[in-house]
Amino acid sequence: MSDKYGEVDFSVPPSQRFGVAMKGEIAANMRRRMPDFPALLIDALEELHIITRRFFTETTNEAACIVGNHALNDLDSFIDCLLSGDGRSAARVSRSLYEHLINYCEVMSSPLAAERYMAHKLVTVGLLGDLTHGLRYLRGNPHKQERTRLAKLKRNSLRPLREALSKFGRQFRRDWSSRNLYDRAVAHGYEKHYETYRLLSQVTHGSCGGVLGSHAEIAGQTVHRTGPSLELAALSYLEGFTFFRDFTKEIGIRQNIETRRLVESLERLLEYWPTYRAALADIDKYIWPEGPPPAPIAIMAVYPGERVRWFFWEPGLNRMKIAYPPAGQEWMEEGFIRYVRDGHVAVPPNMEGRPITSAVSGVQVTPQDGAQWFSATGILPPSMQEPAVSWLPSN
Repeated sequence: MSDKYGEVDFSVPPSQRFGVAMKGEIAANMRRRMPDFPALLIDALEELHIITRRFFTETTNEAACIVGNHALNDLDSFIDCLLSGDGRSAARVSRSLYEHLINYCEVMSSPLAAERYMAHKLVTVGLLGDLTHGLRYLRGNPHKQERTRLAKLKRNSLRPLREALSKFGRQFRRDWSSRNLYDRAVAHGYEKHYETYRLLSQVTHGSCGGVLGSHAEIAGQTVHRTGPSLELAALSYLEGFTFFRDFTKEIGIRQNIETRRLVESLERLLEYWPTYRAALADIDKYIWPEGPPPAPIAIMAVYPGERVRWFFWEPGLNRMKIAYPPAGQEWMEEGFIRYVRDGHVAVPPNMEGRPITSAVSGVQVTPQDGAQWFSATGILPPSMQEPAVSWLPSN
């Protein structure tokens, strides 16, 4: 997350500030624990550059070139994910690298499969032609030009798509291949990785188990974390580099391209996995909160002259925003003012113009439009940093 709350005390680990951690902070910790990781990556990328240039200039199988385009670009994204600890994105890319490995073997092994793969572009063009919902946001010439472009895409794809469906069958619209991924994997000897592919797919499909690394039980309560999943990053590192190493080996076997040095660089990265895994596990300990983060709290504040204002308080960060009063708040405000008048509040001597405050349970308030975060020390007594009055019931 960004430092949207203002200053955060970096002198304590995120575990002691309710798990709030900045992405730059995580990346810095990764660099400190793995100083040799960038050099290993650079080594592999140097070799990859040579392979990439030869692959796209020497490969005559157009379908294989397209698959390679996917794989090489996804590897670039994969490395970015690993450097930042973005495990969810890394899992999705790892999953794709497995598909690219299988698809490369398929189109290189069968001219018919290569033909089907290339023809499936017609399905994509047809789908693009149907992508008209963006027109509602355009006006004038941009609207006219985009509408014309989409209509032309749709029109030009209709006849060749009908011919492709007639040749390959109606199911061709759903999938370019005549057999599913598992059967293709078996045919090329990569079925042993299919269960890993299914595991990584849980992130893509939003399955319950796909929240690995961002969901935990702490002190008997469920805690959900947003941001990088370091646990998934460690898992994806091993699988993604394994899939791409095998992809590189297949290029060396099926084409007249020397890939030995790139394979060796990827092997060194795989051998580095225990270090990467241990570093991320260590960092993860400092990110998960020691206890469940407290929920946001509605604060009612009575100022001199009995003026009342409401605030949205984020107690874990001790930050506030001025808020709109909740619906039906009049009786709560009147009751609190009477409570203060009757002398039931022991006002601390160091209030310095601060209001008398109370947290209100069961009430939700919405920050005002454009409201900025500010430190709660401006409202709550510094000696307390909590409302002066115990929680009030909402009904």
